[in-house]
Amino acid sequence: MKNHYKDIISEKYKKILFIHGWGFTRQILIDNFDTACSGRAIFIDLYEHMIDTDGDLKTAAQNILRENEDIDLIISWSLGCFLAKEIEYIIQNDEMKMIYISYSPKFVKDNVWKFGLEFSDVEKLQNGLKNNKINTLKNFYLLALGDVEEKKYFYKYITQDMNMILSIDQLGFDLGLEILKKNNLITAKKNELVKSLYVYGGSDLITPVSLASFIKETEPHAFVKTIKESTHIPFLTHPIKFSEILKGFL
Repeated sequence: MKNHYKDIISEKYKKILFIHGWGFTRQILIDNFDTACSGRAIFIDLYEHMIDTDGDLKTAAQNILRENEDIDLIISWSLGCFLAKEIEYIIQNDEMKMIYISYSPKFVKDNVWKFGLEFSDVEKLQNGLKNNKINTLKNFYLLALGDVEEKKYFYKYITQDMNMILSIDQLGFDLGLEILKKNNLITAKKNELVKSLYVYGGSDLITPVSLASFIKETEPHAFVKTIKESTHIPFLTHPIKFSEILKGFL
């Protein structure tokens, strides 16, 4: 896979933390960003940290910061953004930058919150993992890709090493879905010391682009960008446009 991010992340960022989303492993971020960071990157295993803390993301955030001092930049994606948010709430550093890809403060719809997945859809994922893990995950990848161009190519890339994905402890998947169902950061206090960028795909079926307007309203100090043609994985499907956004922010 061609690397589009090689010269994007400046040498001034000495320690860069990456946090992947649910259903994937950190490998998708390693494939795209490792060579861009020249040994400065730390790719967090989200499942490992969830299992170690029984899904307590605040404790997981504290553990990560204890193990990794002086982080300059955090790039998080989807469910991984929840863990990044917990780190953001803890740190008091105006030099830190945060990049949130396909973020929602609440992933599941209710009577008030109209963005994201139906509660029943998340429960179907939970039941599907117990009955047919491979097909459930593959269907989730198709949902994440949506109607993106070259969908077959990206689907083949994502599913090329299902053995790695299937080796993930079932508890990690389950805790992740429980967090998706229960976490609500809509009214959480914002850390205005931190410079943040939010990136959304214009055709995302999981974290809809209408969230961009919500973020602009609730975090007026943040940078919010949209890639119209993209879906839930913009750094993978639209790397040129995504790299342009990164360059403008960093």
